[in-house]
Amino acid sequence: MAVLDAYNPLQNVSLRFNEDQLKEIGEWFENNAKPQLTSTDGDPIRAITVDKFVSFLNLKKFHRRNFQYPSYAEVMNEVERLKAGALRLLTREQVIYMLNKWVLEPDIKHELCLAFKVFDTEKRGFLEIDELKTIVTSYAEPFSEEETREMLRDANVRGDGNVFYESFVESLFSVAPELYEIKTIYTRTLMKIHRFPLSLLL
Repeated sequence: MAVLDAYNPLQNVSLRFNEDQLKEIGEWFENNAKPQLTSTDGDPIRAITVDKFVSFLNLKKFHRRNFQYPSYAEVMNEVERLKAGALRLLTREQVIYMLNKWVLEPDIKHELCLAFKVFDTEKRGFLEIDELKTIVTSYAEPFSEEETREMLRDANVRGDGNVFYESFVESLFSVAPELYEIKTIYTRTLMKIHRFPLSLLL
């Protein structure tokens, strides 16, 4: 495990924010930072106070399913790790490092079930074949007739005309464990799950 460099914390760190999020964080920082620190060369370094950082967290800029909002104690633990406890000042890189720590990786299995539940308005725990056919031919990029037939054949895991989606998702992951490697889910991911070897379910 690499040792944390408190003055260059983003070294060897994979950022989990997209470009728009990083831009928004950067703009907020620039609007709130002041030249409060000095580099070894005597140049001013812009920084924000810990309290200002906490105020940013209180804005709830990130979706709660995508971000774990830390307690004040958790914030201070990270501040101490960054050797910023005494001055209680954070640089731009330190702010991004801290925020990046609380980004949540999506649970692809959970997200797939949630996608099915969006269409299960009666909360029955299943979708009828006709409902599923309407979904795949009407949303995102519509399925072709052949794709629709394949999807409906593979999705009907119980053979009763209903897709019990939680069981279906469990079956998918048992025969296609590579699904666990998917980090980001799009609507099309759900719609194209038939590209995995679902025929093994039958």
